[in-house]
Amino acid sequence: MEVRLVLKAAGFICLDVVGIPGNLTVLLFFCYLRLSDGHLSLNDLILSKLAFVNLVVVLCRGIPQALTALGIRNLFGDNGCKVVIYIYRVSRAMSICITSLLSCYQCIVIAPGSTWWMVLKQRVPRSIPLIILLLYVINIIIYPTALLYTSAVPNSTIPEYTLNMEFCIVVFPGFKSYMANGVIYILRDFVFVGIMAGAGFYIVLILYRHRKQMRGMHGSDQNQRKTSEASKSLLMLVAMYVILFGLDNVMWVYTLCVTRVHPAVNDARVFFASCYSALSPVFIIATNKKFAARLNCFSHGREPNNRTTVTTVSHLPTGL
Repeated sequence: MEVRLVLKAAGFICLDVVGIPGNLTVLLFFCYLRLSDGHLSLNDLILSKLAFVNLVVVLCRGIPQALTALGIRNLFGDNGCKVVIYIYRVSRAMSICITSLLSCYQCIVIAPGSTWWMVLKQRVPRSIPLIILLLYVINIIIYPTALLYTSAVPNSTIPEYTLNMEFCIVVFPGFKSYMANGVIYILRDFVFVGIMAGAGFYIVLILYRHRKQMRGMHGSDQNQRKTSEASKSLLMLVAMYVILFGLDNVMWVYTLCVTRVHPAVNDARVFFASCYSALSPVFIIATNKKFAARLNCFSHGREPNNRTTVTTVSHLPTGL
């Protein structure tokens, strides 16, 4: 077996082993919270939607890539490829959109109580389900190329202007459609990554100002520890997203500059594009104190107290 295929198989199997159980754990945990508490907070609702789309991304891309690297061919026919690639693209787009939405929501939660922010604090929380639905509709509409140009891998030579995933291919009719698809893809990613990065920077700025205000006040040590933990978690999220999607888009720009993309380049691009979906549940579990609180209760044989307030990154006091 080629070295490239060995590395590809090992990489995507690792993503599957981490991403599928991780996202399922997050989904099942929030289902449990919904049943036990009778409701989900908006933050937990957004995180549950994020875990769902990330799970779909890993299933639609990680498993086929790993099987192909292990030598299993002809996984899908033409229609199967259209469905899998379309679902993957919509789910990946929703992953970045929902992460940006989460960052914006956190901004609104911790923002000062000025008139403009108070309007957002009152209106946005009620609109979160509608916003998520609208994002789904937009991403479903803007990805017709996956249905139009995707097919199974042919036995003949692969034509120009083709994205080769090795289990499926996307053959564009010409240079203009190939470039138009690539530019839209890049612009969408950079807009939402920019929104997320800007929101993360604003949250860190608010936390820094709050820590300065709390110096010398009673209980300031505990508050400083909490705000420090929150800012570190936010920086981890922003850094992970920017690095992984930055690598993905650098390679995507390269694919637009050549007529035939080498499989190794496409493998690396798809791997980095899928890393966030596999690693984000690890981040959620590690930083969400509700996981630790419930696990602690279960390990000691106690019933969880649903009325206990648990401080999380996304539930910071308003008007800091």
